[in-house]
Amino acid sequence: MAVGKRDRASQKKKDKIIQTTIKLLLKKGSLTSTTDICTAAKLTRPTLYHYFGSKRNLLLAVHMEGIERDLKPYIAEALSISDPLKRLMYMVRAHTKTICGHPELRILIHDTLTTKDKYFREVKGEWKKHYVLLRDTIGELRSKGIILTDVKPSWAALFVLGMMTWVTYWYDYDRNENIDEIANAALQLVLNGLNVKSRLQ
Repeated sequence: MAVGKRDRASQKKKDKIIQTTIKLLLKKGSLTSTTDICTAAKLTRPTLYHYFGSKRNLLLAVHMEGIERDLKPYIAEALSISDPLKRLMYMVRAHTKTICGHPELRILIHDTLTTKDKYFREVKGEWKKHYVLLRDTIGELRSKGIILTDVKPSWAALFVLGMMTWVTYWYDYDRNENIDEIANAALQLVLNGLNVKSRLQ
């Protein structure tokens, strides 16, 4: 087999293992064992370790798959928006939609917040960029007098992120609810909570 084909086949196998692990996370509601992963993916433990080296590497790959797919493009788009109010509105809507569209985030975000292992420093670093951008956006709006609140930007950002993250605990992923309606409701609550002086529709 040519090197290119071999690499593509290897990546395809790794992607399948990652997706199998995500399905198990959703089914069990917590991090799963390598035995369960191997059984579900129909592979041996040595094969699993051949592709990922360890369970830690596999879980890191699961986290990074979502970060590369959703978080990085989302942050890049937000950074391209010069107007801070439009940026805030985009961030609240887009992140809420992402959370509603990916039930695995209920486990992965909680895992990121609670895991103290330095091994996941890269994962935490990527999510911290999200917090920093939101905090700075709120701070910019406050300095321009668009947000009329005395709440510290750092606290405000944490409150906003907490509200959006909590969606993972009550949103019914089995029902095809109106994600746009939920995203708009989240935005309305954020704008009201921050006491935005001037709104852009």
